[in-house]
Amino acid sequence: MVSLDRKVITKYQAISKTIANPRLISKLQKLIPEEPHTLEELLNWLHTALKWSKEDITRHNNPVDILSYGKGRCGEFSILFTAVCLAKGYRARIVLDMSDHVWTEVWSDKENRWIHVDPSEKRIDHLYMYEREWKKNLKEIYAFENGNKENVTNRYKIKLKK
Repeated sequence: MVSLDRKVITKYQAISKTIANPRLISKLQKLIPEEPHTLEELLNWLHTALKWSKEDITRHNNPVDILSYGKGRCGEFSILFTAVCLAKGYRARIVLDMSDHVWTEVWSDKENRWIHVDPSEKRIDHLYMYEREWKKNLKEIYAFENGNKENVTNRYKIKLKK
């Protein structure tokens, strides 16, 4: 029997492959305006195209379907934002906190590191917000890029001084 965790990981590996598909990226490039370029601008655009919903909604994993549906939760926000970043030429990946949240990381050549972006919260580079503000006890966090999985738990955990 396959564990629930393994099913979720497999799901996000598949999603990360789907959003990296050149045909999908090309389709998204036609659906999103030319203008938003910075991460802040892309987040603002995302929040006009997609509304947060706590209702019982149909969940989507395809960015085009998410955009058409127009509402979602952290998963939809992160999938669409990551795909839009890819369509704008950024290197981006989906990040999954195995307990219950999803966000995005965007690679910065200038800083030579991954930048944390929480699309549903419109927050950039607030690595420790989950422990500090949400009071979460983070256990396992994975980043997914084109089917590849990387454990990034330590990046998001506050390091205690000894």
